Amino acid sequence: MKTRRLIICRVVRQPATTPAGGDVYGLVDWDDAPILIVGRSADAVKREAVRIFASTLASAGALAEDDPNFTRRHPLPDPDGPIPVIDGWLNLLRRATAIPWFAILDDEVGIAR
Repeated sequence: MKTRRLIICRVVRQPATTPAGGDVYGLVDWDDAPILIVGRSADAVKREAVRIFASTLASAGALAEDDPNFTRRHPLPDPDGPIPVIDGWLNLLRRATAIPWFAILDDEVGIAR
């Protein structure tokens, strides 16, 4: 991943899961090439992060140099599967390696055009 990309989640707004400000921002960051994910709910952003990790795994063969066997021990969850499974997998990834990592951003994000 050597380019910056903005990913917009393809979801329908659900008022019960949308924060007061409207959008939820997530960040996948590795190799100095962050990917900003914008969605209407934290769950949608997490699902999109798993899709990004899946596409990275398919093209690069591993998610992180720190732990190249991570996905062998902890297979990627289905991005459309239960959110507790996705949360658990993201937490394992966060603990296993520093790069790549994923976070839901607490603050508003300025997007350069």
